[in-house]
Amino acid sequence: MERVLSATALLWNRADQGLEPAISPIQLRAVEVIARFGWLNLGRLAEELGAIPSSTSRLCDRLEAAGLIVRETARVDRREIVLRLTDQGERLHAELVRRRRAAVRDVLAQMSPTSRGRLLDALTEFGQAGERREHGGRGMLGSRTA
Repeated sequence: MERVLSATALLWNRADQGLEPAISPIQLRAVEVIARFGWLNLGRLAEELGAIPSSTSRLCDRLEAAGLIVRETARVDRREIVLRLTDQGERLHAELVRRRRAAVRDVLAQMSPTSRGRLLDALTEFGQAGERREHGGRGMLGSRTA
């Protein structure tokens, strides 16, 4: 299992290399989280990253300076600030997704159809178990700083 996860992480990380603009892995994680939600507030982003809000705020400062996110006043509660991707941030995320899918497709093409089917079933179950664990109040993985 460790070997498979290590190979997968390496495959994933190689797909991340060479993105423009070049950003750190934690910045990339933040972009992914914001893309997944569409928009969210700083507290929720910090929670999703497993980071403290002050570190997450500085992380957002860097992403905003890079032109990847914007901070806006929430429509419902004008006291709340929400984060969303800019067009440039959306393009970066789309390119990341495209590269990762291509990398996975290349590996899957080397497997038999039967093995691909078994893998899909096993990974689907693995993902569901991970989501149940995460939603049960125990975080999966993450550090406390951004």
